[in-house]
Order: sequence, then structure tokens, then C-alpha cells
Amino acid sequence: MGVDVRTRGALDRVAATHGLSQCQTEALAGYVDLLLGWRRSNVTGLTDPVAVVDTLIGDSLALLGVPQLQERENGAWLDLGAGAGIPGVPLAVSLPAVRITLLDAVSKKCVFLEAAVAAAALAGRASVVCARSERYAGAGAPGREVHDVVLARAVAQLEVLVELAAPLLAQDGVLLASKTRAALDDEGDAAAVAAERCGLRAEPPVPLSASPLDQTVCAVFRKTEPSPDWLPRREGMAAKRPFGV
Repeated sequence: MGVDVRTRGALDRVAATHGLSQCQTEALAGYVDLLLGWRRSNVTGLTDPVAVVDTLIGDSLALLGVPQLQERENGAWLDLGAGAGIPGVPLAVSLPAVRITLLDAVSKKCVFLEAAVAAAALAGRASVVCARSERYAGAGAPGREVHDVVLARAVAQLEVLVELAAPLLAQDGVLLASKTRAALDDEGDAAAVAAERCGLRAEPPVPLSASPLDQTVCAVFRKTEPSPDWLPRREGMAAKRPFGV
């Protein structure tokens, strides 16, 4: 189908802001075209093409300004609750050395993610895992303590993300969670309690000044200790009985 002139203009502006090459811009165009044309379900909740570029692609690429992400741009990453592939797909397009796992438990989202990997020319660097994070991070599972970065956007409250991310992270790995400043103010204290229980440490949040969204920040948690054997808890327990309450 291909993106229209307005959408192409928005993409070119975002690409210029972040110094992307023509090849990377074309990969993002293929991904945006898929987002807009996916008829099995509305995977984004947005229908305006320019809003898709600004709100999803622009906000994702704003994370390129986070120092903890820059330090790990050659690492193994995981997008937790990847959904439509935001922010993992745009970030992987922009950082050619990244290897990323797109993790989601909903089968129809995983079908979309497989198509997104192809549309964004990420074959060989991105893989889709359709599973609960608790299962993927369990004892002896392939996702346990192997990721340098865990990304999360619009997935769950911060204290829940901290617990789910902890057994997925390698030592000194980081959880990077996009939040509004108001949400971080509401959730930060409980998340700090959960982090202490799970072997992570909260670091100062990073304002995402390049994001088109107001008051967006990146909450940062660094893994400082190996995950205890009791993590992860049973499926769903992190949300039902969070540690920060």
C-alpha cells in the first residue's frame, strides 16, 4: 500500500530529528504501513497516520536519549508486553547492533509482531516469543537473566513491571519504562519497594525531551543482585498482590 505524503513527511521529520539513514527511514515506513493497514485488529488504538508516527514512533525514539540505553546498544534487549512493537521495533531499526526479543502473551498480537519484524527489515535481529513473562523467565527458561535492557510502555503499573522485569534482566541490566511524570509520581514509591525485594535499584528518571508527548519520562531500574529463586512468582501474582502495596 505505501504511506501517503502526509505520513511520509511526518516520518522524514522524525528521522531527521534522530539522525536516521534513508534505509532506516524506509524500514520505519514499512512498519508504519503495516500498523495502518492491519485489518485483523486495531493494534494501536490510533487511526490518524500522522498521530501514529508522532505518538508511537516519535515517543519510542525519544528513548535514544537515555544514557543507560546508549551504553547497551550492542546488547540483548527485550520488549515486555510488546503489543504492536512499541517501543522495541523503532528502537531496533535505529540501532543496528541491537538484538531484541518481542515478548507478548496474546497470540493475535504475536501474529502481528511476526509481520512487523519482516516489514521493518529486522529478520535475524528480532524474534517474537508468545508467552507470559513469568514462564519465559522461570528457572531454566531461555529468557532468565539474559537481557541487558527490558523495555516497557503502557503495560502495567511500575511496581508490577519491576517484578516482572527482574528475572529477565542480566546482572547490571536495566528496566526502562516510559511513563508520564504524573504516573511516576503516583507509582514511584511502590516501585522502589518492589525493586528492593527483587534485586533492583531505582535510578533518577530521565526526561524524554525529544518525545512529542507532554511530561514523558523514562523510569530507570538497574539490576544489582541475582534474582532470588522464588522469582518469578506464579502467573498473574505480580499484578494481583504487588510488593509495593
